Amino acid sequence: MLFEFSELDWLFHDSEDIESFLNRIIELIYKHMNINGCAVYLLDESSDQLVLMASEHIVQQSGTTPVESSRYLKRGEGLCGKAIESGEIEYSSRHRLKMAVPISRGRIPLGAILLTRSRRPFNRIDAGTMRVLTSQLANILENARTFYTPTINTGLEPGYGSLEFNTQVIMQGTGASPGQAFGESYILDRKRSFTELRRIRFERLYTYIELSAAIDRTEEQLLELQKSVEENLSDSASLIFTSHLLILKDKSFNSEIKKRINAGINPPAALLTVTDNYIKAFAESDNPFVREKVEDLEDLVQRIFSNLLGEETAPANAEGRIVIAKSLYPSDILMLASERIAGILMVSGGVTAHISILAQSLKIPLVIADFPELMKSEYSLPIIIDGDTGRFCINPDSSLIDEYRDILDRRQTAKNAVLDDNTFTRCGEKINLLTNINLIPDLEEAVKLNAAGVGLYRTEYPFLLRNSFPTEEEQFAIYKQVIDLSGDLPVTFRTLDVGGDKILSYYRDYKEENPFLGLRSIRFSLQNPAIFRSQIRAILRAAGEKRVKLMFPMISTMEELRTAKELLQQSIEDLENDGFYPVIPEVGAMIEIPSLLAILDHVCEEVDFLSIGTNDFIQYMLAVDRNNEKLKDYYNPHNPSVLRGLKFISDTSRAHGIDLTICGEMAHQREYLPFLLGIGVRNLSVSTGYLMETQQIISGISLDEAEAIADEVLSHSSIYEIERALGFI
Repeated sequence: MLFEFSELDWLFHDSEDIESFLNRIIELIYKHMNINGCAVYLLDESSDQLVLMASEHIVQQSGTTPVESSRYLKRGEGLCGKAIESGEIEYSSRHRLKMAVPISRGRIPLGAILLTRSRRPFNRIDAGTMRVLTSQLANILENARTFYTPTINTGLEPGYGSLEFNTQVIMQGTGASPGQAFGESYILDRKRSFTELRRIRFERLYTYIELSAAIDRTEEQLLELQKSVEENLSDSASLIFTSHLLILKDKSFNSEIKKRINAGINPPAALLTVTDNYIKAFAESDNPFVREKVEDLEDLVQRIFSNLLGEETAPANAEGRIVIAKSLYPSDILMLASERIAGILMVSGGVTAHISILAQSLKIPLVIADFPELMKSEYSLPIIIDGDTGRFCINPDSSLIDEYRDILDRRQTAKNAVLDDNTFTRCGEKINLLTNINLIPDLEEAVKLNAAGVGLYRTEYPFLLRNSFPTEEEQFAIYKQVIDLSGDLPVTFRTLDVGGDKILSYYRDYKEENPFLGLRSIRFSLQNPAIFRSQIRAILRAAGEKRVKLMFPMISTMEELRTAKELLQQSIEDLENDGFYPVIPEVGAMIEIPSLLAILDHVCEEVDFLSIGTNDFIQYMLAVDRNNEKLKDYYNPHNPSVLRGLKFISDTSRAHGIDLTICGEMAHQREYLPFLLGIGVRNLSVSTGYLMETQQIISGISLDEAEAIADEVLSHSSIYEIERALGFI
């Protein structure tokens, strides 16, 4: 039973509402404790009464009667009221056939559970078991009761029907894109919205002409949206909306609708019927690309309906608001950015890396919290989110609102600041501070901030943010912009890094049980040499007379490295045969897979530089899926194996006289920067939003102190001791 109690959080998130959750708790107690009656009361703070939220009945010879005679109990009233009052387990009599167990968080009472037996009295083991249950239950209910208010004296059945907030609530999530935002909430739930479409009862008969006009208006909006994204991002990301436009122009889709209208069906009903048929066919397809069309189709049809019914196109009124969503696609992020939302609160507990990176590129604060109950809110809620700390506040009071407005004002003022020409430690050692870029706006900001160069350009975004492989010419145009904007600054191009959580939906149909251990990064490129060579040619053509750096991701063997270099040489020969003689790039490898450590000496003999992607390095070193919220405590950058691995890589690269750059999240984190500098790292590459802060942190670090910290950290073998050395505790 104790094992099942430890799964209460999962049980809660699988429940539709608080009542169903509590009923499942009662089922669990019945299963293990040999009782014949159980009830759960929760304390309503506004009335200071206990409200019956879930119950079973006592089976007696005379029939069935409720466990407690009243649905509402005052403090001190009944066994549960006494348990709340005393904070202790209360029994009915010396026979102990009834037991009331308080649910409390520290000294704060939350409710009580009443259990009843007909014969065997409750004993100390029963009491101990229930104390374990209620202590874990309290953790969940403390947050849940914030959202659900028991119905008091209304004549309605008690329950937590809608989400309401009467007081300020501050909660901790995970920051995925830096920055702060304040605004009213906006629930983005396509499934719920699309279901609501089916419930519409049309008050009049529409005409085919009206439906055609709505479709034409939808096409205009999509083209406007595409243009807006193109202007904001200055690359091919806007092509993500091509699939919507293609559906609009599909002859079979339109003819099916027209056929039903001619048969006398109301045009909006005809549109819904045809859409449902397509959705069913798409959803049942074995092809993942076809299955993803369901989202496109639902989005598209909602837009058509909004235009047909004369409503605003969702989410047209999301400007300046905090969008709450369970999941988002790249197209969603682009659409929301074009509508100038304030921020995003993801409530699924996890987020894919490319969604996080895209939000960073678009300067949208993003916080992740495992709290899907927020999606049930029927009302707009004032919310503050802090993408730097991961905290968010629902229904903030005026003082907190003023505090965050001051932060936003200071951030706006800081936008005009630039980095010092060089980055030095407190003792005068120069550190090369570079930037990671994903889209053109990142580079524009990096140049404005006076960054020392591009340590990582993620070339996969033109591939991810569209519905087909970009041609060599399309890639060339984007890479040429990067080269032109960077001027004399050094630029490191990472070749295509897809797979894992960065899926190309248009790639051939294949399924993987473990995508993070599957066809990722360089493996994908080597299995698709034509795509790989096309990308390399586009990069070298765009570079012109500039010597760029070319970096291969996720190298795990010498064979992979050598094959990638051979394809590079073939690409150079292709260009030379076409009369273009490119400048030979510097070649580097990303260290993300631990297998490379055993052959690192040999790798160093074949590359010009190395780069550590700490995010994946940690993931593979510790065998932890970094996107799995339930494993977040296992994803630990200061695990001794990780830190000793970093030290080994730094020592080996220095011994061979080649540059080493850290380009993962650790590169900007205050807690780890002294350690990284202390083991000899002198090149750091961070997202543009962290450049200023990282330079300031480095300026306060003395290398002597950093080396002493690194030595102490490396002498420890336990995470606890390392946390003390790094100042976590």
